[in-house]
Amino acid sequence: MLLSIDHNTTYSYGKKVVLAPHIVRLCPRNGGGQMTHMFSLRTDPPEAGRSVNSDLDGNTTVTLWFMGEFDSLTINTSCVVETLRGNPFDFIVSDVRFLDLPMKYPSEQKAALRPYLAVSKKTALAVSPLRETILSQTMGKTTDFILSLCEHIHDNFPHVVREQGGPWSAERTLGEKRGSCRDLVELFAAVCRSTGLACRHVSGYALSARRKKGDELHAWAEVYIPGGGWRGYDPSSGLAVSDRHVAVASGPTHGLIAPVSGSFYGDGAEVELRFRVRVKKTGKREKKALGLL
Repeated sequence: MLLSIDHNTTYSYGKKVVLAPHIVRLCPRNGGGQMTHMFSLRTDPPEAGRSVNSDLDGNTTVTLWFMGEFDSLTINTSCVVETLRGNPFDFIVSDVRFLDLPMKYPSEQKAALRPYLAVSKKTALAVSPLRETILSQTMGKTTDFILSLCEHIHDNFPHVVREQGGPWSAERTLGEKRGSCRDLVELFAAVCRSTGLACRHVSGYALSARRKKGDELHAWAEVYIPGGGWRGYDPSSGLAVSDRHVAVASGPTHGLIAPVSGSFYGDGAEVELRFRVRVKKTGKREKKALGLL
């Protein structure tokens, strides 16, 4: 599936401010599940300079810096991405030892996955009733457990919209019995990690026919399965991730995948954030222009 995505982000400060360098994480990644055919980034005011880099998780980051004082900053990105994974279960677990939980990764893999396995004792204890329920239902089978956990969170924790702020803790989401997409990912990751499954946060876009108020940046999780690599699960929809999701950035914590990171200097200034996202299937004309027909 070929998807066209336009993302507009505007920060209004109410007065002139000096902008510190900003890091933008909005370039879709390339990998086994998707290919980015086009990406562009424009700012208003124009940046004085930019640097394109890769972060610790291999995400593409664009660092922008500015000269002068401004009362607003607009960041516009556009991209065309081909999603390739029609079947989210197109893999086989590489060894029978990994078919059952708790997961015990080989020593070299475990060392590399350590940031994605981190969970506090307090959080592991808080999620243990949910973990044990799903383990019992699935008889501890690895892939069944992951999908059943994803479905359970979707069915029992209604999705709410929280446009700003970091994710709630897993403990708070359990107490609230609801959450935004990033809150549900935090809970999902905590349960996975408490069973020895490496899990990371993912930001990106999802094509949805049911969304009534426009598209938005989305969040889901990826679990590392030997033989399958990083596989996406979306607890907001209760589904394994296939070709309707476009991954932009991933990391062990939500804070490391923020779409834009930056600050400003100005006495008494307050920031107002507005954004607009459009995700649509690309037609034959666009495909021909990209040389895909």
